[in-house]
Amino acid sequence: MTHRHYPYRYSYQKQQKNTEVNKITADESGSDILQQTASEHYFENGDGDDHSAELRHRRNRISVSVPPGVMAFDGMFQQSIDLQGEYDEHMSELLQQLPSRQLEDVADMAARTLLRKRTSHIHRATIRLNRDEELEERIVESIELDLSSNDELAEDLGAAVRTIPTTLSKKRNIKRKLTQRRKKPKTKWLLLKYHLTRLGRNMMFEKRRMSRALDLWRSHLLIIEGSFGTSVVSYFIFLKWVLLINIPVFLLTFCFLVIPQILFRWYQKNPAGYKDAEPFRGIELLTGTGYFENTEMYYGFYTNQTVEIFTGSFYKMNYAYILTCSGYYILCLLILGYSYLRSYRKYYIEAGSTINMYYFNLVVSGWDYGITSTETSELKHRSLYNEFKEILSGSQIEHKLERDELVRVWMIRGAVWMAVICLLALCGYATFEVSTSLSINREDTVNATNKVLVSPLAMPVVLSLIQLFVPMIFTFLEAYEAYQMPKYELYVHMFREMALKATMLAVLVFFWLDIAPRSIKCWETFVGEELYRLVVIDLLFALGYSFFMEYIRKLIAHRWAKVAKAEFAIGRHTLDLVYSQSLCWLGIFYSPLLPAVVIMKLVILFYVKRYSVVHNCSPSVKPWRASRTHTIFVGYLFIFFILSCVAVGFGVFLIKPSDTCGPYQNFTTTYEVIYTLIDSWKAESPVMKEIFAFIDSPGFIAGLLIFFFMVLYYTRTISLSHKAMVDLFKLQLISEGKDKKFLMNLLNQVKIRGNKRGITHPGPALLKNMESCSALPGES
Repeated sequence: MTHRHYPYRYSYQKQQKNTEVNKITADESGSDILQQTASEHYFENGDGDDHSAELRHRRNRISVSVPPGVMAFDGMFQQSIDLQGEYDEHMSELLQQLPSRQLEDVADMAARTLLRKRTSHIHRATIRLNRDEELEERIVESIELDLSSNDELAEDLGAAVRTIPTTLSKKRNIKRKLTQRRKKPKTKWLLLKYHLTRLGRNMMFEKRRMSRALDLWRSHLLIIEGSFGTSVVSYFIFLKWVLLINIPVFLLTFCFLVIPQILFRWYQKNPAGYKDAEPFRGIELLTGTGYFENTEMYYGFYTNQTVEIFTGSFYKMNYAYILTCSGYYILCLLILGYSYLRSYRKYYIEAGSTINMYYFNLVVSGWDYGITSTETSELKHRSLYNEFKEILSGSQIEHKLERDELVRVWMIRGAVWMAVICLLALCGYATFEVSTSLSINREDTVNATNKVLVSPLAMPVVLSLIQLFVPMIFTFLEAYEAYQMPKYELYVHMFREMALKATMLAVLVFFWLDIAPRSIKCWETFVGEELYRLVVIDLLFALGYSFFMEYIRKLIAHRWAKVAKAEFAIGRHTLDLVYSQSLCWLGIFYSPLLPAVVIMKLVILFYVKRYSVVHNCSPSVKPWRASRTHTIFVGYLFIFFILSCVAVGFGVFLIKPSDTCGPYQNFTTTYEVIYTLIDSWKAESPVMKEIFAFIDSPGFIAGLLIFFFMVLYYTRTISLSHKAMVDLFKLQLISEGKDKKFLMNLLNQVKIRGNKRGITHPGPALLKNMESCSALPGES
């Protein structure tokens, strides 16, 4: 019977040793001497039956008479060999009963060889053998083979040894043997390579240390997390992330649009068609009009001429403007897509395992042993305490409602949703009336300078008031919906407030792109001013909310015990950030410097909200873990980004630009400048003409679509197969755990039965039988 070798054999199994049987001889006088020595023979490779057959074959070839004692010894020896074969047979049946029987092939492969890949890293290998010495030798030979196949892997010797699942002393022995075997004379090239590698690693370490030291607002975020948990700090992390998005966008517009326009003004002191700058009075910081109208703040100030930056170097502003705008929208798309996919993979795929080790990791490795100050240790202690509360609250099983109670709850929720839809429709109508009646005078009264009378602050103030009080109505209605989990209540509230802001922005976009172009000559500058005022007024209302709704309430709570401090409204403040960033994306085409205004706004908001949440707010009475909140936030922001791109694209492709201002005064649509650029390329080069003709052909477009669909289908198929393999591996890991439980129960039963029979350990009784037969007659 041939048995396979499994790396998880039991502790009483030992490595195979060859059994040597001395030749039996007999003299003529009949005095027979049997010399039989047998070393330990166990069934590592399952060749017990072959060995017993060999013994029988040798015994049958010798015809001698033996004493009765020797016959008894031979019988008991043969009985022990038969017992061993029977034991092997039972062990094979036992292995067939294991829950993870399907893992044997994988385990056998992992035990016999190491995964060898010509990469820059040595992957982890699981090697489980029984004998320590042979284990070390096989590991040394395998790793040495890996290292000899690629000289670049020799530097990863320490990493390869550290990944071996064994004790520290054995790792040292393995590393010592490998080092002794790989000692070679050090050449200048090897020394130079060693120093360069060490220098590169030191530079990477310094880079990581500096990036951690320069991490924006890290200490503030730790204080907030320690006092209020991960749910509140998720808002500030999201605010910081939005701020970092706007920095490259601002640099892009400033370098490719603002600086060339400043150079154009510098070379031409009084450009044709431009008015003299109005004096700065200070009110422009609030209204965005007056002095700012004749600066690089708005679309209408940019020229449609060619700018000569250096002698012989020309810069066409109309080409640069649309290409730069396309560039920062593509950049934002890449950042949002990467962040969302990364967050989704981290919090939904990797953290969505059925085997959750979060409790273990938090208890064992949650504490930072590098903390030296008392204040920091107390902060870390509060942070761990809040995190435990959040996890325990999130793991609570929802209470199942009775049928009558469930019907009542769903009827209430249906009525609340009907009220919410009515409120959204009413807010949309109010936004349209306010924008058409307060932004532009409906009587079309025109002053002497042919400029339409504008009420700058009326419309932004009214819209901000709507966004202030309507979410409070949503919160009041949500109290009757009886959500058991606080995160569900947050997500519902955020969805409703997002629908409110999206409705208002959709009405405003319709007003700006349909009514404003027919009423105002330079309507692009007007749209930029409107968006600037919305950003500034939104900042003022956010500061007022922190003062009146949080600070004043804290003062009232000190006087009256029945009034508690305000809880930090995560959903409301997060949607305010999404709304502010949406205004930035809508207005960046009409106001290239609007990202700078949004950056200053976010910095002010962070410090004000940080002070308010620490000194004026109280922790939530229903804590919850916000591990997946960032994914939800980025998802909402991505939706608003797509809507903003659609709105701006509608204005670029379909709306006629102004005839009196801006880089596209003589074009039917803004996008027409792209056709002009392509025509110029075709005229300069016949090859470009053929290339664009091929790109415009239906065959190329159809082939491109087919290619994208094939890539999408392939990606989807690979994703499904990976998901199936992950599920299979999870089930196999669970089966491994069942194996241990199964074997422990089995060994416990064997131990109980053995104690009753006087047997202290399981296994074949070969040694015991040999010892009992060692005392032969005549030796005593």
